[in-house]
Amino acid sequence: MDTTLVIPTYNEADNIPVLVAKVFEAFNSKNLNGYVLIVDDDSPDQTWRVAEDLQAKYPKLSVLRRQDKRGLSSAVLDGFAMANTDVIGVIDADLSHPPEKIPELVTPIINGDADFTLGSRYINQGGIENWPLRRKISSKIATLAVLGLTKVKDPMSGFFFLKKDLIKNVELSPKGFKIGLEILVRSNCKKVKEIPIVFRDREYGESKLSSNVILDYLIHVSKLYVYKILT
Repeated sequence: MDTTLVIPTYNEADNIPVLVAKVFEAFNSKNLNGYVLIVDDDSPDQTWRVAEDLQAKYPKLSVLRRQDKRGLSSAVLDGFAMANTDVIGVIDADLSHPPEKIPELVTPIINGDADFTLGSRYINQGGIENWPLRRKISSKIATLAVLGLTKVKDPMSGFFFLKKDLIKNVELSPKGFKIGLEILVRSNCKKVKEIPIVFRDREYGESKLSSNVILDYLIHVSKLYVYKILT
């Protein structure tokens, strides 16, 4: 099974060269046939141009520059739609997720042990570095808020892989950043495997977390509860 990793970006020019190198290093370390698709929302810092300049070095790197759309979740879904591989995944562009864990997430899907895998901060050997107490508490509250939707320990994770067939004919309409939660709930996936990761706060660029993002999350969760009740 070939794999496509989608990286949604907005003003991540400093991070992309480092991340792309680490991703392909991870694929090659286990002889995985992996592709990378960067979906950029026409970043003012020209992240898309930085990514295009990397294509000469990385033939399996593709870039989609979106000039008429905005939003992480829609960027991920556009990337998934473009992918021509059996396995698809997503990772944040800010180097907060450890690319070296990619083989551990992809292999269970290739072996048929899982249909969906995710990097989890909240299982044994997982964790978070350099977060203030306030942010840790808000993350825990956000996780507790969806206990009625999924048994996954870290449904907020933005680092995950899945069989592309899992979302075939599944209507996805995420609002905000939590596309993984949307897929878990609407696909009714049963074979989920969590892999421990240590989440590290970004070194370059600015966080996208804002009051609007929090509001979008609350709206998104409310809609998923309604969906769960009706189905």
